[in-house]
Amino acid sequence: MSASIARPGLAPSALAVFAEGQEILLNPSEADIGKALTKVQRRCRKNLLQFEVALGAYHQVTVVGDDLAHAGVQDCPKGFDFPITSTVIQVARLTGDLVACAIGRKQVYPGEKGLAPVWTDPHEEPRKWMNQVITTFWTHLTDQQIAAIQERAVTMAMTLAAQRELQTEHEYGSGRMGFKRSLQLKALFKSVKPVYVSELEHALKQISTALRAQGQKLVEWRTFQQKWPSIATRYKRDLLGIFKKKSAAAHELEAFRLGSKKYSISFTTWTGIQTVFSATQIVFQINSPSLSTATGVGHPSTFLLRRALKQLAEGSVHPVTPETVGWLRVHVDDLNRICFVDEVQSDVVEHLLSLSAKDGHAAAMAKDFADWQVHGFGTVQHWAHCIGYRIAIHSQLSASHIEDKTASERKWNVYYGALIKRFGLVRAGLPGYPAEIFIEP
Repeated sequence: MSASIARPGLAPSALAVFAEGQEILLNPSEADIGKALTKVQRRCRKNLLQFEVALGAYHQVTVVGDDLAHAGVQDCPKGFDFPITSTVIQVARLTGDLVACAIGRKQVYPGEKGLAPVWTDPHEEPRKWMNQVITTFWTHLTDQQIAAIQERAVTMAMTLAAQRELQTEHEYGSGRMGFKRSLQLKALFKSVKPVYVSELEHALKQISTALRAQGQKLVEWRTFQQKWPSIATRYKRDLLGIFKKKSAAAHELEAFRLGSKKYSISFTTWTGIQTVFSATQIVFQINSPSLSTATGVGHPSTFLLRRALKQLAEGSVHPVTPETVGWLRVHVDDLNRICFVDEVQSDVVEHLLSLSAKDGHAAAMAKDFADWQVHGFGTVQHWAHCIGYRIAIHSQLSASHIEDKTASERKWNVYYGALIKRFGLVRAGLPGYPAEIFIEP
């Protein structure tokens, strides 16, 4: 059901007053979102929200499984003389079978941050969440739907109370730290939680966008090979499944998903040393199930190696889990609207390489993980695009200005230099950085 249908008994004039120019949708299709976006942005010229970005927020809830998602410009720099008016979308799961969207234009004044209509995690503060969603969407909700929302809030509140009763003092302290970290991440995510995408999936989304911008609905395999030779060569086996008829539609490229994910992603924060700016950073942890020591996982011949890697992770001061292959530390630069990759590192690969001369299993595992940073960087870039930012990374000169940062020619060539070349980044000087950095065009 698409919520162009208003609450029974609500007059059109009253609906117009309460809606404040927003389009409210319940369980919309992708086409419904496109139509609402077009309607809201009619006669608007600045700070428009791209359909793909709006769809990304919608999929964050309907596909990824998050309870909330938001996209659009959310803050206005202090240096601006006038407020920013932009298109924003809020997506929220109200009940198990009910998803709501609000699309509208929002004004944010210089030096202020815009707040989404629903910003509270339902699992942390159920009552506050309930009040926010009912206030935001009540004009299109039936009494039965409001009752279902209230029932969900009561259930979550009872679950939360039971969990708190079972916590020990130590666990409660850890929980508070975890909660603080989750709040930091929520703010840094700008209401669009990153999702893992492989290099191929990310590249196909970009190619699909480029084709649509050129008014092309189809691309032939021969043309694809000529325009994107590196992707066509590296992933020929996967791509031939899409190009069965020697051509593929733009929407088929965008919708492509790998059958099984080699890596997954998790997050933490970093406020330690070796940062380009003294601000909290997001740590993108790229994880692999093949590092697990759980019973029945992995080949028995690699168990001792995996156990050693787990012990290495548990004793590490770095932001890792026992299944983390490597991580990327990202500074969210709102002034320049970039996601700056401050560090790319893998303790696992470094340890495996140190053993590879004498241990064939270690050498094979290191080879298998040789692409982790490519998929990780692509994931960060995909998220950057979702929030309307670009991705950037250190140059050797800018990295040399970071205090206590270890200089390694091999690491530069394997990680930073290779990523710069692979993703086509260009050198640029930006305000606040100690030297020129590399940024996507």
